[in-house]
Amino acid sequence: MGNPDQVNEGTALSTLLRQWWQSEPAVRKQDALVAQLKLRGIELTQATLSRYLDPSKPQIAREDVVRELHTIFGRPPEELPVALDLWERATRERTAQQRLRATAAPQDPEPSESAPAPEAGAGAESPSGRSRRGPAYAAVAVLALVVAGALWFALPWQGDGDRGHGPATAEGPQGVSRATGAAAPPTGTGHPTADLASCEGESCFGLEPNHTVCRTDAVTAFVDTDPVIGIELRYSATCGTAWAKISNTTQGDIARIGDRAGRTREYTQISGRDAHTTMLPATRPEDVTACAVLATRSVCATIPTEPRG
Repeated sequence: MGNPDQVNEGTALSTLLRQWWQSEPAVRKQDALVAQLKLRGIELTQATLSRYLDPSKPQIAREDVVRELHTIFGRPPEELPVALDLWERATRERTAQQRLRATAAPQDPEPSESAPAPEAGAGAESPSGRSRRGPAYAAVAVLALVVAGALWFALPWQGDGDRGHGPATAEGPQGVSRATGAAAPPTGTGHPTADLASCEGESCFGLEPNHTVCRTDAVTAFVDTDPVIGIELRYSATCGTAWAKISNTTQGDIARIGDRAGRTREYTQISGRDAHTTMLPATRPEDVTACAVLATRSVCATIPTEPRG
């Protein structure tokens, strides 16, 4: 199976960025281009930039990098919407491919045509064509379903998920109390990672945590004790990424996360009580700050949930 970034739109985007780069001799050296991006608040290694500019083995460039390269290379305004459209379609296709691989499962082998017929005895059919034990098995199956249903509705965690809309949904099985940082019971159903996309570091930039495996090991790293609104810094060590989560919100409240390079992700609450941002890459939770921006003030999560060196 090939690289998940090697989709048609990803190749087209990389080809376009390379054309921009080759058309501007003043910034032909990639190290100089990396330095210019850093001055604009874009942290990027030369190796990553090289992959962005290589159509033969393309890696989908981040949206903020595409925008800054358009400015640095002085490209015509009409080329930016084209590049952003390629970026959006390539990102969507990559996520779809990752989900497809995550949900793929080996098929059961076809029954052999030469399989021996069942021997007479237990489970053999009676002359009437029905197994003598059929009614017993059916009764056991019905009883099991009734017991499972009763347990399902009796469990105390039913209905405890976030109630926002859009990005303001529950992050998954590792929900955490803002006051104590203690893990809450799971709120999802089915296999926890069957339909979740994978990402790591920069490839997680701007993705919805609910749609990725990052939600499965996410913890609350920092909180605040504000009496009105809850703010948490959520962090996934597996993915190396973080996001901000706010609770007890009202319409217009903003969840925002930012890093030391000046990059931010934010979400403005429309309805519901809880909300969270998309993800921002972070090597450590200390490298980012999560805040709730209200109409009259801001509250940031600065209290660690565990002692940190």
